[in-house]
Amino acid sequence: MKTFLALIVSVVAVSANAVALDETVTEIENRILRTALAKVGETRMTGWSGVGCSAWDVVTCAGALAGTIAACVASGITWGAALAECIAGIIGTGDACWQCVCDVIEWLGMGSC
Repeated sequence: MKTFLALIVSVVAVSANAVALDETVTEIENRILRTALAKVGETRMTGWSGVGCSAWDVVTCAGALAGTIAACVASGITWGAALAECIAGIIGTGDACWQCVCDVIEWLGMGSC
């Protein structure tokens, strides 16, 4: 039992340190761009079947939206539909990537709409 409690205390301490680490928007943006580059290398883009955007559009928009995604993540909105709403609210319907937001966050592994 003592070992179990010690393990829990250790996990909580490590988790608290991970949450306390504040990334800047630039650091988050760079992490998103690194993820996108890695995904391009590992994804069979010819077989991509997103909601409505081509593989090229998804990759292009991931790069174009990285700063906006980072701003949403920095504000605490990090997943799925809430993240998509944040991004879409910032870029507006006139943006070329507006209709690809859901495909981009899904492709980046940040949830789905």
